Amino acid sequence: MAINRYNMDMCNGPLAGKMIRYAIPLLIAYILQYAFHAADLLIIGNCSTYESMAAIGTTADLNSFTINLLVGISVGANILAAQFYGAGDRKNLSRTIHTSMCFAFIGGIAIGLLGILCCEWALRTISVPEAILPKSALYMKLIFCGMPFSMIYNFGCSILRAGGDTQRPLYYLIAAGIVNVGLNLLFVAGFKWDIAGVAIATVISQAVSAVLVLRAMMTARGASRLVLRHIHIDIPVLKKLLIYGVPAGFQGCCFALSNIIIQGAINSFGSQAMAGMTPTVCMEWILYATVHAAHQTTIVFVGQNYGGCKIPRIMRSLKLGFAGAFIIGGVLGACFTITGPYWLALFNDTPEVIEWGMRRVKIVFTLYCLCGLMDVAAGGLRGLGHSVIPTVCALLFACGLRVVWINTVFAYHHTIETLVWAYPLTWTVTFAANGIFLWWFCRKLVKQSSKGYVALKV
Repeated sequence: MAINRYNMDMCNGPLAGKMIRYAIPLLIAYILQYAFHAADLLIIGNCSTYESMAAIGTTADLNSFTINLLVGISVGANILAAQFYGAGDRKNLSRTIHTSMCFAFIGGIAIGLLGILCCEWALRTISVPEAILPKSALYMKLIFCGMPFSMIYNFGCSILRAGGDTQRPLYYLIAAGIVNVGLNLLFVAGFKWDIAGVAIATVISQAVSAVLVLRAMMTARGASRLVLRHIHIDIPVLKKLLIYGVPAGFQGCCFALSNIIIQGAINSFGSQAMAGMTPTVCMEWILYATVHAAHQTTIVFVGQNYGGCKIPRIMRSLKLGFAGAFIIGGVLGACFTITGPYWLALFNDTPEVIEWGMRRVKIVFTLYCLCGLMDVAAGGLRGLGHSVIPTVCALLFACGLRVVWINTVFAYHHTIETLVWAYPLTWTVTFAANGIFLWWFCRKLVKQSSKGYVALKV
């Protein structure tokens, strides 16, 4: 259902070319999003102290835990809208759009207030050193003030991308990123506001991106247009969003929780280890952008073709998604491993800090293609409407296994190498579990294709 020139018909025409056209702007957007955050740390690392950089880095997983549930529900909006695009169901597409944006606004306010009230307590639970606790708490409180803007942007982008529009979210991200970097230089390098300057710049840039996304949706044509007076919660649509989105959000929370536990273990090695791990997380965000782009592309292409009853195109979409994630993740992971010391030195050139960072890079980045396979398998299941299964697999075989690893193997052999081996191990096991379920459902779809197939309706 092509409504404007930015949308894409994923159910007809050459598949590989369309997936590449869809994925490239998405990939660039994710890389830029993480790069802009890395710029925050780069500026703070060069204009302040490594303690300030550690104070920001140690909040990353805790922030993820508190927002992933609601951001995950935006995946539900993405899946549902993609299915209605593929089925040509204009009425339910409109209902999905207006319910999603209403939920985004309300959810953003709720999670922002919750984060402000609980952040200091949460930081203490992960053993953040008292020396950097006030800075970390201030940073989190300011970031949570911008949560409504972040939610509106994420939900809005999910709706735009469900129709094949990955270009405008990229343009808006670039605009917001430029604002963010410029304000960082002004607030941190110029005004010497330290962590507060980084946080305020981030909130302002989030507001810019939210306004741009809302403008795009309000000026769209047909069923994809957002009309402010029509914004409300449609209960049947919300239920479907929750069915698709809550498992994805819960999975994100579980991953974040397991990473919080790992961060707590990293904290036990001291401030230099924390400072060394912080830029590797930023590097990993850029690397993860490649596999996450493959994940999101798989969800939307599988979802639209599921709605359009295009079984052979579903299978081809999955094969292309796996190939792209494995090849790109593997090549870029190797490149980051080779050039790791130079990247780490950009953030902080203290030799001990770089050494700590490279101890993680050599293990995690070399095997990052396994993360790509895991994510594409989960994306394929979600595109087919099976959102609970990848969540259960992640809970049992990724998050749960990480906790077991930390409390057994790592407790016995207390080194940073033993700790970070938890990542590739859990990626492999989770991919195997998701892959078995995906193979089963695809086999079932192929058998039923001769009898006809109807996409799920609200």
